[in-house]
Amino acid sequence: MESHSEDYDELKKQGTGSQGKTQDYKTIVFPLGKYEIKIKLTTANEFIEVTEVKINKEFLSHKQKIASRGHTDVDKYYPE
Repeated sequence: MESHSEDYDELKKQGTGSQGKTQDYKTIVFPLGKYEIKIKLTTANEFIEVTEVKINKEFLSHKQKIASRGHTDVDKYYPE
């Protein structure tokens, strides 16, 4: 009996609208300084493409993390 994670992995490989075609690849996250690079590899670990580049949130200072969250001024919704 397959586990749910194996079902999810298979579905993730196929994607939506795959019409039964399977794509044999895996995605890994490669930390590079303050960045995280997400790359797609074949099952034989051959490079296919870079799929995403983002800033590693752990690299940010506490002040930067708070600033990146944003805020909402609720006073305009609840006037006194």
